[in-house]
Amino acid sequence: MLYRERTNNERDMYVILVRKDGHQSRARISSTPWKIDGCPMTYYTISATKEGYVAAWPTKGDIYFAKLDRNGKVLPPGEIKTPGHSSMRSGVVALGAPNGESLVAWKHKDELGWQRYDTQGRPEGLPGSVTSPGKGAAGVVDENGRFILFQ
Repeated sequence: MLYRERTNNERDMYVILVRKDGHQSRARISSTPWKIDGCPMTYYTISATKEGYVAAWPTKGDIYFAKLDRNGKVLPPGEIKTPGHSSMRSGVVALGAPNGESLVAWKHKDELGWQRYDTQGRPEGLPGSVTSPGKGAAGVVDENGRFILFQ
């Protein structure tokens, strides 16, 4: 489970993992602080990968992501700022391919934007975008490891 904690109005992102045997782990995954007196009403996402997880979330209107190991520990290079922007209650999706690449997509106004990342968390090519009404963002990784986003 991915959630935004509210300790002293600091809105850091955390992950809680619960294994089948009941063991739980909790870890802070964001490193960009956000002190705000109120509820930011943002959406965030976490997806399972072969090595662990990939998570994405907005902070101060910007989209960040990180790859996590199976215990929820942030993997190098750590939190990565994407070129994406968000607004209140706008969608974000993070996907991990079997080869270790990642794709982060976001909705901002009536546009679906995305950026692909290599196994080391470096951007691959330029960010893409397409007109897309609504606030949701959704996608999958197909059986060949290709990323598919839904408009």
